[in-house]
Amino acid sequence: LILMSPIKKLAKKGQIYHVYYRRSGGYKFVGENSIKLLISLVIFGVLAFLFNTHIFNIAKGTEYITTHFSTPIVLAIFQLSELTHGLLAPEIFMTWVSGFNHPWLWLIVLANISYLGGLGAYFIGRKLDKLPKVHNWVHVKFEEQFEQLKKFGGLLIIVAAFTPLPYSPICMVSGIIKFPLRSFLIATLTRHVRFVIYGYIIFQVME
Repeated sequence: LILMSPIKKLAKKGQIYHVYYRRSGGYKFVGENSIKLLISLVIFGVLAFLFNTHIFNIAKGTEYITTHFSTPIVLAIFQLSELTHGLLAPEIFMTWVSGFNHPWLWLIVLANISYLGGLGAYFIGRKLDKLPKVHNWVHVKFEEQFEQLKKFGGLLIIVAAFTPLPYSPICMVSGIIKFPLRSFLIATLTRHVRFVIYGYIIFQVME
């Protein structure tokens, strides 16, 4: 009964947020922006495909990294990716650790690196907001849009943390708009859920 109490409180809080987002248009906002984001991703995906095909093969490059460099260097490269652009797919690194002793322990290490990378991106965003041009762009030119993002950003952060959407850039934008740090830290915990689910599937396939 003692253990159920926090779970019930969390479920009740989740229900309150669900009603709030449904009535205030939060789900609609995330849906519309996810579609816009998806369109941007498609365009980016086409450009990435052309770059990957004709200039540099990212998958082979990542595979080369995981097979020719020491573990600390590979983890550092993954950290840098998660901190800045997130172009290196976490699934490749999950496949890499699947051959290690205690792969689940290494999966947790990867999840924590990704989580901290998102946190670092958030603080980079806070620094970027101090630049006059960025500040003017966020708080003047697109003030209405970014206010909406600040209001419903928690949902978008969860979606980005849990799906292949660009996690690092959204974390950076969260910092730029000064999304509450405590709420950000809670929302991005879903990043660990993604790693557990994807990791389980990859580990089963690699057995």
